[in-house]
Amino acid sequence: MRHLIYALSIVGFSTAAVAQDGELNLVCAGGGSANKVTSGSVQAWDSNGNYGNATVLGQRSQGFADQVRLRLDDDDPRIRMPRTMLPAIRGGEDGWFKLKNVEYGEGEITASIAVNLFNNPKLRLDRYTGAISISGKAGDFTGECQKFNPQSTERAF
Repeated sequence: MRHLIYALSIVGFSTAAVAQDGELNLVCAGGGSANKVTSGSVQAWDSNGNYGNATVLGQRSQGFADQVRLRLDDDDPRIRMPRTMLPAIRGGEDGWFKLKNVEYGEGEITASIAVNLFNNPKLRLDRYTGAISISGKAGDFTGECQKFNPQSTERAF
């Protein structure tokens, strides 16, 4: 029985540790590299008038600097991803994507980002240092996060 109470207290602590007010808002500045598709075409003719062509597809890494916004709560945790990391076919609502499988640990928060059916980057947020990392098919992002309150934070302009 004592082990059950201890286990329940750990579960209660981890979900209550999101924020005392029920919602945690973060803005994270950083940068990374996005995987972009490249293509090239070649056309050739020989002296007999025969024709041939080929298309080559590949990937290149494109560096970028951007920011990420997170809204963590128990009801609807979401993230706003760097635009350059987003594929052409994606879900989301007004630029915000749902977080799946969110785990609130003592030292870190982890989740998957529901970008589309085949692209679910992994999110890791260090609760002590504020370091964030996002890694997936579309690229990688690392940065530093700060808490803010959208209702009381003064706008820059």
